[in-house]
Amino acid sequence: MVRALVPLLLAAAGSRPAPVIREDATAAPPPDVVRLATADDVASLCRALVPAERLRSAGDAVQRGEAEDRHDADRDRAIVRRYQVLIPAARIAFAPYDPGTHRLGLSYRSELRAADGALRVWTVAERGLPVEVSAEGARRIVAARTAGRLVLDVVFDLPDDATCGGVPRTRRWALPMDPVSWAYRDGDVILARGGAGDDRPLLTARDGARPRIDVGEPISGALAAREAVAAHRDALEACYAAALRRDPGLDGVIVFDLAPGKADPVADSVGDPALAGCAREALAGAGVERAAVPVRFTLEPPGAKPAGGR
Repeated sequence: MVRALVPLLLAAAGSRPAPVIREDATAAPPPDVVRLATADDVASLCRALVPAERLRSAGDAVQRGEAEDRHDADRDRAIVRRYQVLIPAARIAFAPYDPGTHRLGLSYRSELRAADGALRVWTVAERGLPVEVSAEGARRIVAARTAGRLVLDVVFDLPDDATCGGVPRTRRWALPMDPVSWAYRDGDVILARGGAGDDRPLLTARDGARPRIDVGEPISGALAAREAVAAHRDALEACYAAALRRDPGLDGVIVFDLAPGKADPVADSVGDPALAGCAREALAGAGVERAAVPVRFTLEPPGAKPAGGR
């Protein structure tokens, strides 16, 4: 019932446009993401991507046919999976920052190598992997790159006809990728996001944006549930502050399904499991009989009025 009412979130949470809601693990899980971290990871994927007609299977005609059929199934599974690579700063080069559009992207001279250098990837779309970031944020990215701490974290799909290039005996491969999302990281801190994460705010907590929490009217259940949730604002603010130390650009809406002793996040556009878990614990004692209440986690420009007029 709650998920059927999620489209009403916009009206329940206020007049500002609500982000697209991503269901959490209680619904259909997102595609598995396979990290390509080592040469063995890459070798395994590249073997699976070899077209069946290129195989040199042993055995008679029946055995070869069965081997090709099994390989085709393995290849189909490999193609539809989603992958992640972490690309260190060494060969990352940036194109000039565009102050008008607040965009920072990679130079064509960048060589994107992952898995300890075993894999070179290139993009079939979103060339340059641009991010929208303030000038100060761009300076932080460049500084992290200069210090050798920057890592480009890319989640991608494979083109339907993807195969690996390179010479296997050298343990070096090349692979096309269709980027889904990407982030520039300085250690554990995310400096900027792009792709599926580019709806994050341009002005982050590190740039002086102020965290704000708004509790919307219940999507279902008694109106009093809103006040019961708002009474735990201090705990929610502490959860949000901790999350922003990990990722200073987090914002979005979480809908909580409340009942005595529990507060389950049933829809989440923030995408930070630790924040959702912390908020769930904070609201478990809200004492609500049964209701679904949206909580908006927002980054406001410096000087904006605090939530609740505080």
